[in-house]
Amino acid sequence: MQTFFSKLKTLFKDLIKFFNDNYLLKVFSIRMLILMGSGAIVLFILRNNDDLKFKVQHAQFVYDFYKIIMYSSYYFLKTIGYDAYIFYSETIYKYGVYAIGIEGSGSVFMGISCLGMSLMGGFAALIVSFPGKLKHKLWFIPCGLIVIQLLNILRMSTLAVLIHKGFKHTFNDYNLLGILKFNHHDLFNFFIYIVIFGMFVFYVNKFGVKKYQEKT
Repeated sequence: MQTFFSKLKTLFKDLIKFFNDNYLLKVFSIRMLILMGSGAIVLFILRNNDDLKFKVQHAQFVYDFYKIIMYSSYYFLKTIGYDAYIFYSETIYKYGVYAIGIEGSGSVFMGISCLGMSLMGGFAALIVSFPGKLKHKLWFIPCGLIVIQLLNILRMSTLAVLIHKGFKHTFNDYNLLGILKFNHHDLFNFFIYIVIFGMFVFYVNKFGVKKYQEKT
């Protein structure tokens, strides 16, 4: 037992030394911990206060942003040749939402909670945390957020097309090899995680590493 604790102590010391010797990783980790901790506190407060959560989700700028995404999905369908429609309903969900569809078939709606705020926050946190010049962060973060929402528009449009084509179980859980259940929300998030990771790697290689090399 003493040998085990001795090895554990040595491993911990080596880990601390590794962090101290690696400026890049040390700064990135500390910043991420601070931002993740702050984000976790905010999410905890929101999830345990329904009134506050509703007010945040339905703040005017959030709702305007939500309308932009839904109308962009609608116009995208029109642009690629579908006879699309859009409407607002206060009955198909627990609060008023917009829904889009293609004439002759059902519609698909998106709740405000599906805007991907947490995904956008996670992406911004990654870029802010990694050492790099502020001037690059100021344009790279907005561009990344636009990419995320463009994919959100593509998701809504694709779901409308799938419903139009007769995929009646678009929103049900699918069973993969009998061991993994997923739905369009899980699949979209998995794809978005890959895209976010790719954008982060691009930023690190293109901008972040240069700043670190200059510093060292």
